[in-house]
Amino acid sequence: MTLAIEWAEKYRPQTLKDIVGNRRAVQDLRTWAEKWLSGIPERRAVILHGPAGVGKTSTAHALARDQGWEVIELNASDQRTAGVIERVAGSAASMNTFFGGKRLIILDEADNLHGTADRGGMRAIAGIIKNTFQPIVLIANDVYGLTPTIRNLCLEIKFGSVQSRSMIPALKKICENEGVLCSLDAIQQLAEGAGGDLRSAINDLQAAASGRETLNVEDISTSGRDVKENIFKAMQKIFKSTDCKKALEAARGLDESPEDLVHWIDENLPVQYASKDGSLEDIRTGFGYLSKADLYLGRVKKRQNYSMWRYASMLMVCGTAISKTKPYPGFIKYQPPSLWRRMGQIRSKRDLRDNIASKIGEHSFESIRYSRNNLLELYSRMLKDEKTAIEITAKLGLELEELVYLSGSTKASKKLQKIYDQAQELLLKG
Repeated sequence: MTLAIEWAEKYRPQTLKDIVGNRRAVQDLRTWAEKWLSGIPERRAVILHGPAGVGKTSTAHALARDQGWEVIELNASDQRTAGVIERVAGSAASMNTFFGGKRLIILDEADNLHGTADRGGMRAIAGIIKNTFQPIVLIANDVYGLTPTIRNLCLEIKFGSVQSRSMIPALKKICENEGVLCSLDAIQQLAEGAGGDLRSAINDLQAAASGRETLNVEDISTSGRDVKENIFKAMQKIFKSTDCKKALEAARGLDESPEDLVHWIDENLPVQYASKDGSLEDIRTGFGYLSKADLYLGRVKKRQNYSMWRYASMLMVCGTAISKTKPYPGFIKYQPPSLWRRMGQIRSKRDLRDNIASKIGEHSFESIRYSRNNLLELYSRMLKDEKTAIEITAKLGLELEELVYLSGSTKASKKLQKIYDQAQELLLKG
């Protein structure tokens, strides 16, 4: 078994039929592409957006193969100033191919056009889209990272996380092709642990299978736990020690950037240094060091000068370690940053809302924005009638979590589960 090639690349889908999950998004893209066969459609460009690793770029390339289109691609590793975009993408968009066919222009990570190097890139893209004679695909993790002008010019197609049950057949096939005997439990563990990211699941499979002919659940089940143990052990050394050198060694052994580590320390410092006499001196001193570290992190981001990470790390780690005026014995259960949890919850709810709005918009022939602002509340009220709720769930193709969100509930009650199940039966009957 050779690991010379990344399996995620080796088994990249060759046609749209090979794409795992996101069938609706794939069909929407295919429908858009077919409009180019009879002229120039109203929407000359499309935005494929959604989480990393769910197949957006693979889908764009598979589309080009299915249609027999030439591909011109600009990604984040290319210099993407306005001049480069106009010279490469602009020329490709305005000229026909040698044999008169179409060429697909792909701009990957289009939401990452930031900073001096990419200045003017967004304006250049908008201008190219308005005048292109060739189909254009923009790929983004966060559609809100694109300007409103670009979004208004494009058809937006949302890709969701790939469900674990959809990943399992794909992972099994890779194992068979690579000659690895992998238990179903192990494959299921990989699929469920990937968080909807198929590329990560394939990468994890390749890493776990390295040097093995058989793969069991025991071979992969500890990877996530080890990461957590490392960060918790490091936090303990930083908070319990007064030795700056030992604290720094613990921090350097982590697979965490200083930007992430400062959130861990910020979250747990007031709990670790809570004094029985009510004194806030150590907490105040510790946060003083964190604020200074944050200044350096801000300079890293602003100037792209990563050498300043060293100063930020010393301030946050050593500062926290030496800010104690007394030892704090006892066990503390360190918590991940609550900011991350809140951001994850907000992003998850926003994605649910926008996905529902997209389905409502498609059903009512309205834009996502109009559906989000004007129709969500209406459909939510309509769910109060059980019969209507079943019809809406079936017609919109709502998933259970989308039904829960639209109903205003916090969890799937027996009533909502019943509505969802009956909607599925309705769909099966046709």
